[in-house]
Amino acid sequence: MCEESGRERQLVEAMLQIDREQADLEMLSMEDERLDAALRNGLERGRRHTVRMSRKRLSLKLGLSAACVLLLLTAFVRVSPSFAAIMKEIPGFGGFVELIEGDKTLVSALDNEFIQPLSLTDEKNGFKLTVNGVIADDNRLVILYTGEGPGVTNETEIEDFKLLNENGEELIAVIGYSQLGKDDKEEAGSVMYDYFDASFQEGVAMPEKVDFNVKLKGQWLQVNVPIDHSRFAGMREEIAVNEVIELDGQRLTVESAVITPLQVRVTVKADPDNTLQTNGMIDAVLKDEKGRIYTWKTGMGDYNDEMVYHFQSSYFAKPRKLALEADGAFMSQRDRLFVINTETGETSDTPDKRITYHGKQEEKDGYVLQLDMADLDETEQKLGYTFFEHNGSFTDASGKSYSLLDKEGSQIEWHSGGLEPARYYYKIPKADYVQPLTFRVKQYPGYILEPISITIK
Repeated sequence: MCEESGRERQLVEAMLQIDREQADLEMLSMEDERLDAALRNGLERGRRHTVRMSRKRLSLKLGLSAACVLLLLTAFVRVSPSFAAIMKEIPGFGGFVELIEGDKTLVSALDNEFIQPLSLTDEKNGFKLTVNGVIADDNRLVILYTGEGPGVTNETEIEDFKLLNENGEELIAVIGYSQLGKDDKEEAGSVMYDYFDASFQEGVAMPEKVDFNVKLKGQWLQVNVPIDHSRFAGMREEIAVNEVIELDGQRLTVESAVITPLQVRVTVKADPDNTLQTNGMIDAVLKDEKGRIYTWKTGMGDYNDEMVYHFQSSYFAKPRKLALEADGAFMSQRDRLFVINTETGETSDTPDKRITYHGKQEEKDGYVLQLDMADLDETEQKLGYTFFEHNGSFTDASGKSYSLLDKEGSQIEWHSGGLEPARYYYKIPKADYVQPLTFRVKQYPGYILEPISITIK
């Protein structure tokens, strides 16, 4: 037992001896061989104020009632072979190497022993859920866990989840799950490795514990997960920026940045006098004085108020300088309409001729409208759009108003490379409509290319 503990200490020490700076530079120079489908394939299921992401499924659901979620296509950053080899030797963590290697921040966190090891288990009817560890700071919570049981393999996906705070309330967060199976050429294993990744809105306190519930092959399993706040107490740097970006007459203000071990949160606000709707920045990154790059993956909020971008963290690298750089911004016209006759299929008004009505499917409680967004260029494909506003309304030709049935969010499906149209699904109630139906458009493809460079610190 002592020998095993000594071996673990040696492995951790060896991991800490990795030249972090050299590893970062190597990661930047490596060719991107795999796409991070978590961000391309989108948010799988939204529930009230919660949004979750899957790296496997080609779908998107936005479930934030008061905010939109931006998704950007990024590439996997591969860890060095020596780091991966060390991780595989640490008991309980070998199966997570493939999961965390796509997130430079988590690699850096583990490299700096910024993890709360756990071994908490729930077993029911032959199924087993084990929480192996927690990585957390003020605003981000990552839960590493495994699932086992009849019919479970490393390619199994969970069917549902609940993540509750100590009061039994759903966490208000962007919640991603990142399950990945082995390469198809390899034999499937009997353990499912996964992690949940929750980013909280500013002002939402990190719970002292969370009630982690997963539905696996029809069986609900539950683990009560404590969060040790002492591990990240005081690890936070707040920076007032207040720099203005102007793009073709449109003004954005980078207001502030907050640097923590697991993310850099940059708050951006659009000028209320802007004539265009701002939907996000193009290829936005943070860059330090050594050329190290920290990419962004999600954003929360609404540019009518403010948008908060979540970048990979520079915390452990401790750069002297940090700049926000981007190639421009996604922008579209405001107050555009989409007018369709859902009986004949005729589209009489659309903000873009590439957005068309595909048809509808009847369900018990309503009709699911299918809209296609085709022929997007390389830049336009980098963002998932909130086409119709979540919990929005529409009118028929008589002027009567109806509400979209999207309490769990709106689903989007698309495929890598953009060869097939992105398909949007919106549910409407069954009613005796006077055709056509008129929908107000929230976002659609459009952008301004103009270099952005703002000093953060």
